[in-house]
Amino acid sequence: MNNLNLYVDTTANQLLAGLNAPSAIDPTTLPFNLGDTINLQVYLLNKTGSTLQSYNPYTIIPNAGLALVVYLDNGLVDGLIYTQQITFTNDPGQQFFYAPLSFSNTGALATLLGSTTEATAWLHIGYLQNGVMTTVLAVQVSIGVGVYGVTGGQLAIVPPGLTPLSEQAAVQQFVQVAGPAGQGFILQSPNGKKFLLQVKDNPDGSGEFQASPIN
Repeated sequence: MNNLNLYVDTTANQLLAGLNAPSAIDPTTLPFNLGDTINLQVYLLNKTGSTLQSYNPYTIIPNAGLALVVYLDNGLVDGLIYTQQITFTNDPGQQFFYAPLSFSNTGALATLLGSTTEATAWLHIGYLQNGVMTTVLAVQVSIGVGVYGVTGGQLAIVPPGLTPLSEQAAVQQFVQVAGPAGQGFILQSPNGKKFLLQVKDNPDGSGEFQASPIN
């Protein structure tokens, strides 16, 4: 899998070139291709000064108490989600979040591309803290066709009448019996209301179930 670091300027709705490179990058150049799976490593940055005063005016926002979510969608309020990742692991050093993002076996994304070689979508990144969602990035990106297109969308040989399913797609679609520590899962009502279900640690050492609305 490809590795991709995303440095999010949470004060200006833009992606940066790196931790020590505060220049903005064009999000349409991100290597997003149908059929690929990318290991994301996401840093949330806060601007603390002018670039004229300091070479690197950004500081990392610690990930403690935050739950990151990433969506690739059509940008509409009640729109279509092409792919998503809502179960990131928090780096123990509180510097970043990491998880795979799959562009495989998603009918919505394949339909978006259709017979074209490139399509436009929206990349949304946000975090949940104390039941409150904060969007830190909403930018348009380009989706291309990777090796997936060479075999007509079939990444594995399966019996006739069945649809291949990647491990990454299964992780995103089905709730694990014992998921990663500190993570949760989302339930959605018939009318589209979503809640993130989690178990949080209390100061006294006990645990507590928590249901937080995210829209």
